[in-house]
Amino acid sequence: MSVFLLPTLEPVINRVLDALGGAKFKLDVEVQNRKIDRLYTMAKRDQWNLDDNREHFFPPDRGGIDLNEWLGVDDDVRIAAARCFSSFYYGEHGAKVISAQLVNLMPTNESSKFMATQVMDEARHVEVFEGILGFIDRIHPMNPFLNAFLGDISRVRHTGSKLIGMNLLVEGLALSSFRMILREMRAGANVSPRGYRAIGEPIESIIRDESRHVGFGVVILPELLHKIPRRIKAEMRIRQLAWLGLLYGSVKYHQEDQEKMGLDYVQLLSDVIDDHEKRIQDCGGDALVSTERMKSLVPTMDRIVDRFRRKER
Repeated sequence: MSVFLLPTLEPVINRVLDALGGAKFKLDVEVQNRKIDRLYTMAKRDQWNLDDNREHFFPPDRGGIDLNEWLGVDDDVRIAAARCFSSFYYGEHGAKVISAQLVNLMPTNESSKFMATQVMDEARHVEVFEGILGFIDRIHPMNPFLNAFLGDISRVRHTGSKLIGMNLLVEGLALSSFRMILREMRAGANVSPRGYRAIGEPIESIIRDESRHVGFGVVILPELLHKIPRRIKAEMRIRQLAWLGLLYGSVKYHQEDQEKMGLDYVQLLSDVIDDHEKRIQDCGGDALVSTERMKSLVPTMDRIVDRFRRKER
């Protein structure tokens, strides 16, 4: 009797397991999306190893060098950079964890394989910031806004929401931050050529990985968003607005450090929001909030975050 029940029960069991967030082991081996398959091929081709250039970036013998002179900065700038880069370090840790969750949630074989390469990329990025921070100073505590931001993305169960949070917002923030930092460093602002070698060159390699991750999100999300009911889409919009607020708080939290490094936190926030709008629209979604509207909210949000920081101190 049970033999005849099994075919009937299998779809029910699978639905229950899907609701519980179980992994999919029976993915079709046939390629469903050629663009994603190409991204997976690129990800394999572009793997790199920090150990191949570690001594080039970070001299192993620091006993005979004046670190500030070597980097071309003073104490204030170096410590400010360490605090900002500590947020990148935690961000890459969060990206590693969330990418690992997404491996099990991907709808196709090629997308699951790509996400597996992203987990490796994020582990390498964690290693890079461990190297940078160990060389210039140390790892500083995580800011509470980033902690809440990454924590909520890791908890959300909907694949589309998790991808938007991870591959568009987190990676988008990283891309905008890294590009702004490199622009300032290339302009010769408070950094020596050796300082650029220790910080700028490893970040250049990370940017190539992050661009591929964002590209994956833009390619896969239209199909996922197309199948989502309106109620779920409305929930996703509300959640993204909350995430944008936490992202703002994380950027604002390091305003003083960013200013010491020659960075404009309002411009950074504008870049992140503007890029996110364009990517969401490319995915067939609606813009959540315009860059102009976000700028108009900055004074109010500044007061909220400043009040929080005074209370924290």
